[in-house]
Amino acid sequence: MSNSSTPFFTDGAPFNPDILDPGTFVPPTSTIVCNTLWFLSLSFSLVCALSATLVEQWARDYLQATESRHAPHERARICSYLYRGLEKFKMASLVEVIPMLLHVSLLLFFAGLVIFLQPVNTAISYIVLAVLVTCVMFYGLATILPIIQFDCPYHTPLSHVLWKIMKFLRVLRRYDLQGQRVVVSGSMSAAREIEATQISAQRDWRDLSAMTWSLKNLRHESEFQSFLENIPQVVAGHDYSAKLLLSRLLYHKDPSARLGHRIPRLLISCTGGVLDTAVAQKRAATCLAAIWSLSMMAVHTDPWETPMPAPSDEKRRFDDFTLRDIETVRIEIPAIADYAISASTSIARGLLDRWLEHTVNQEILLNDFIASDGTKNLSYNFQLSGSTAPLDRIKYDSPERVIRVIRHNLTALSVFLSSGRAIATSNAIVLFSTAYIRIVTLLDQVAHSTHKVDTLNLASQALSLLREFRIYLNQAGLSVLADYASSFHGGRSLPYEAFKTLRRLFIKLDLEQHVSPAMQSRLISCLDDTLDPEGGVRVPQSIVNILLGLAKAVDDPTCALKAKTLIKRNMRFFVSQEEADKALEKLDRTLPPPPPTLDLFTSHMYSNVKVDRGQRLLGTVSLPHATLTPRRHETY
Repeated sequence: MSNSSTPFFTDGAPFNPDILDPGTFVPPTSTIVCNTLWFLSLSFSLVCALSATLVEQWARDYLQATESRHAPHERARICSYLYRGLEKFKMASLVEVIPMLLHVSLLLFFAGLVIFLQPVNTAISYIVLAVLVTCVMFYGLATILPIIQFDCPYHTPLSHVLWKIMKFLRVLRRYDLQGQRVVVSGSMSAAREIEATQISAQRDWRDLSAMTWSLKNLRHESEFQSFLENIPQVVAGHDYSAKLLLSRLLYHKDPSARLGHRIPRLLISCTGGVLDTAVAQKRAATCLAAIWSLSMMAVHTDPWETPMPAPSDEKRRFDDFTLRDIETVRIEIPAIADYAISASTSIARGLLDRWLEHTVNQEILLNDFIASDGTKNLSYNFQLSGSTAPLDRIKYDSPERVIRVIRHNLTALSVFLSSGRAIATSNAIVLFSTAYIRIVTLLDQVAHSTHKVDTLNLASQALSLLREFRIYLNQAGLSVLADYASSFHGGRSLPYEAFKTLRRLFIKLDLEQHVSPAMQSRLISCLDDTLDPEGGVRVPQSIVNILLGLAKAVDDPTCALKAKTLIKRNMRFFVSQEEADKALEKLDRTLPPPPPTLDLFTSHMYSNVKVDRGQRLLGTVSLPHATLTPRRHETY
């Protein structure tokens, strides 16, 4: 080897000194592209950093300018002035561009890296290229997804740009409340809010899922009590979706989320002396107020969702066990008696309403069946609501035995109602529930009978028993109202939400049905005690007007006369006499007209009075003889 050896590159290629000559050196195209991409990436990165620093400084100046003044009105004026400037110069759009510059810078850097590695090692460059393409695909997917699915949490700065382009082209559409596709207007966030809050079945099920999760995680009693404190306000509002949500939570299949299961358990925890007196009173009042609100809540239900005619234990909001718990709490904590009275009354009225509703529906079906001479199919699926063994065995007894048992139950109901005992108790509810279950047993036998003559006979007897049971239900409703009205007397205050509870009791009554004289007398006594509380609390005029409306149920002459006398005696105390006048008009139609002999006797006495008066005037005034003659014949 010669001492003057020729230099070589590291890869073995001979070194050419001419490449150092600026006149003859030409850089490869890949080098130019790589450096261009990297310098652009560096430029965008520096611009992004500078912009972020400037925006932070502008935001700090804005806060300093708006908070430097002590007077609130001056701060408000400066804030309004500067905020208009923010909107005028589109500062929000500028802030959205800054992350976009950083993303572009990152993309340019990786593109330059792929080109740089291409002449060095092809395999490595392809690996980096695959990673870059995958990232770009995910980036594009994150850009497009929030435009298609509004609930998608991913988005990029390009999403807003693409949203504006598609909105300009009127490509974006959504479904409105009527199910029609309409053009989307507004920003992406506004469209997302509309989709989240718009009334729909999907929104209701999302609410149910969220509330179910929340209730499952409210494991401590105090946390669940805080939740119950908001129920009366929600029920009193006008948000139907919130009421539907509460209704679904009442019957939820999971006991940890079922309000009908958890509220009575929380209520009974107030007993036993475990809690402090004040804490127990507050918790009991909260539970009873929630029970009252949920029992009073009216939610429309699709009949296809509840095909069973019998109100099963799973479908009841609260039942006789809840009434038993309320009575226990009322005995141990007398301070919450006002809440307990209203809660138990609303539960009893709700159970009566449910039985009454199903009874009316079954009467309609049986009437159609009998009118068609048994040819029309009883499509209603009669099922037992009870689950106890003795009641289930009745289903397999003969129809004659079932009818005898039902008549015995109805006789017991009649005796119970005549005794004047309270209806809003667990014993009374069990008595009504037993009678209804046995009637449903007979209806089930009617639906599955194979002999036509026996079926029509059974249907007629079942219809008669249903009508009798419906009469007892209406009498029970009157008794519940009388019991509740009686609770107004002797207390220092009215029961919880007395007017709303009494109005609910009155609306559900059928005053066209005949009411026994004993019940009429009891209603008149309640009105008498309400109008003349004898030192107790004076009830508002709105409650008095509801009780005056009970005059429609009075058809006994003695009770009608007593009620008329009572109303006239207290007429001067009424703020508004409109309802009193209506009640007096109804009572006047009930009372029989006076007998004709009474008018004749009155006229006879009136003629005698005129004669006596004329005779007394004889000594002072000279009158013709004709004027002193009795005019009895003219009167007759």
